[in-house]
Amino acid sequence: MATATPKWTHPAANQKGVHTVSSPPNAKRTMEALREMGYDSYASIMDLIDNSIDAGASQIAITVREDKDDIVIAIYDDGSGMNEETLREAIRLGSDTERQSGNLGKFGMGLVTATIGLSKKVEVITYLEDVDGQTSLQGPALYASFDLDEIAEKNEFMGHVGKASAGQISHLAYSKGTTIFLSKTDRISNKDTKTFADTLRLKIGRVFRKFIDSAVEISVNGIKSESVDPLMLAHKDTKLLHQTNIEIDGEGEFSIKAVEVPDWGQAANAKAGINPQNSGFYVVRNNREIMAAQNFGFYKKHGDYSHFRAELCFDGTMDNVFHTNISKMSIHLEQKIKDRLREEVQGLIASCGVSGKRRMNATKGGLDHSIAESNIKKRATLIPKPLTLVEKRKRKKAKGSHETGTGERERIPHATHLKTRNGLEAKFEEANYGKQGPFYEVDQKGKQIIITYNREHPFWRELIDHQENMRVVAIIDYLVFSLAMTEFFVPEEAELVKLNMNSTLVGLLV
Repeated sequence: MATATPKWTHPAANQKGVHTVSSPPNAKRTMEALREMGYDSYASIMDLIDNSIDAGASQIAITVREDKDDIVIAIYDDGSGMNEETLREAIRLGSDTERQSGNLGKFGMGLVTATIGLSKKVEVITYLEDVDGQTSLQGPALYASFDLDEIAEKNEFMGHVGKASAGQISHLAYSKGTTIFLSKTDRISNKDTKTFADTLRLKIGRVFRKFIDSAVEISVNGIKSESVDPLMLAHKDTKLLHQTNIEIDGEGEFSIKAVEVPDWGQAANAKAGINPQNSGFYVVRNNREIMAAQNFGFYKKHGDYSHFRAELCFDGTMDNVFHTNISKMSIHLEQKIKDRLREEVQGLIASCGVSGKRRMNATKGGLDHSIAESNIKKRATLIPKPLTLVEKRKRKKAKGSHETGTGERERIPHATHLKTRNGLEAKFEEANYGKQGPFYEVDQKGKQIIITYNREHPFWRELIDHQENMRVVAIIDYLVFSLAMTEFFVPEEAELVKLNMNSTLVGLLV
């Protein structure tokens, strides 16, 4: 017997006995969750630099130093500073300060969420710029702080705001602006402060390159960050492939700029970071980079495409279109935008791939096989030959009689001569056999085994990416030499293995 489904009715808002209750989040648990938002140590500091730039700062100084068992990070700026109301909002989770579409900040949560991802204690000291734009003081310097240990202990969102003391004011670097101190730093990615500072300086140079080029000075431990353009547009050998604005169904527009960066040869390219890992799209929001070297699934990151780079730029009015996340570290491309972007760049990417393949094919003898060649020669007498198959014969029958059948005879491995003779040498060469050709061919001239790699094979492109690591090249050489020896001495069975291996490699890499 079927059970009747109860009829659902919407409860009236003024239903008797139903009351509105306050339901604030648990402060301790909320802060613990927010610490897991995905900020890394560098991204946390970048968010604080965003605030300084939004405040109109032209000078920003960052220090990273050890203090007993702690690491203290300070961010000084000469921006407009904050009044007490703005300062209260700044240390509040989800501040209610007014924001423009051109601001680098997004949800008003940057100061809290960025800092707690790195440190437990945050202190802010600020001077407010005078109304006439001068650097004289308008009112007292202000101080604010919050401490996660205190919030956890009292299980309450809380902080402290008041006038700054003379001692606190003495730590300010400029006649106006804001200073932020981070202490109880328990989530820094590298506790070697010099290494951390050096890495931070380089990242700032790329992320804020457009601001640095516009005369915003940012330093880390007294050394200025230099602008780093991943598109290398200042170099005369960089090819500008395409530049356009793309409109999205009346929701706004974004710009795209694509280039092919120079080819200076293997050593110089490696030094300049021209490699597959750095190829792709650099996403810039409000002139600030938020993502680097993304391929968006348009191509596989290997050596053919090492020289393709592009810049995708949009402003804050397009945040909902690009689904910019709260930490401003990533976007999500809807299919319609992805399709539109693909229309603009797919041909350019393919063209860069052809150029890259041409460069690779021109680099005959580019890999150093000396480790494998030397070691094989040195250990020749220790290298066993593959077991040779010989026919298994039966005892002779009487004269004039013979067996009937297909003529096939059972064969078994014959292991009487396993030592390879003295003087064996291996030589590795390169040639072009086409994409569908084998990864290698093997030949013998006297005591010399010659292995020729196919530079047009997909696996060759993977190998060339590791050409600076001679140990990796040697390991591949040893593996291929082993397969080649098997093929040379047992051609029937080895040919089938080689065919299957090649089909598998092509299937995985094309």
